[in-house]
Amino acid sequence: MEQTNPFETLRSEKIKVGRFTVVEDQVRVNGHEQPYDYLEIREGVSVLPLCGDKVLLQRQYRYPVRAWQWELPGGFVDPGETPEQAAERELKEETGYTVRKLHSLGAFYPSFGSTNEKIWLFAAECGGAKDADREPGEIIRMEAVTRKEFKRLVAEGEFMHGAGLAAWARYLSMDHGGQSIK
Repeated sequence: MEQTNPFETLRSEKIKVGRFTVVEDQVRVNGHEQPYDYLEIREGVSVLPLCGDKVLLQRQYRYPVRAWQWELPGGFVDPGETPEQAAERELKEETGYTVRKLHSLGAFYPSFGSTNEKIWLFAAECGGAKDADREPGEIIRMEAVTRKEFKRLVAEGEFMHGAGLAAWARYLSMDHGGQSIK
């Protein structure tokens, strides 16, 4: 594996835009100077909620794509919070469910050519449910589907949530000690 950084940063400017930071760098690579722009985004979490034999999905209107989308609960890791704490908090806030047991599925970079965002993935065995505590701008409908129905949504391209697809792929790829997570 390569050990050296082939990029030399000549200039860097950060511009805060809402919850994002646009980084405008001037770099030298292979003897050539060029701009390199990307988004700086806080670390986040995505949680695959398993409630018995069901997967708990969210249906949410996502303004940037102007469409209702299927997705998994998730959000930013708050300052001073671990990814595990963020996963438990986000699951409770968005769905009302507590975590009976949390399983780490590792982390991934959703688009490392255009952002430094890192998302921590988890599978959660759901505990008890209470009222959700959503943010004012969140419009979320919850739906528990069978794993077979979830597989269909993924296979037919109806479930397009990148972090959710990564969590599902990691979940299916991992050896859970010879036992399936309930």
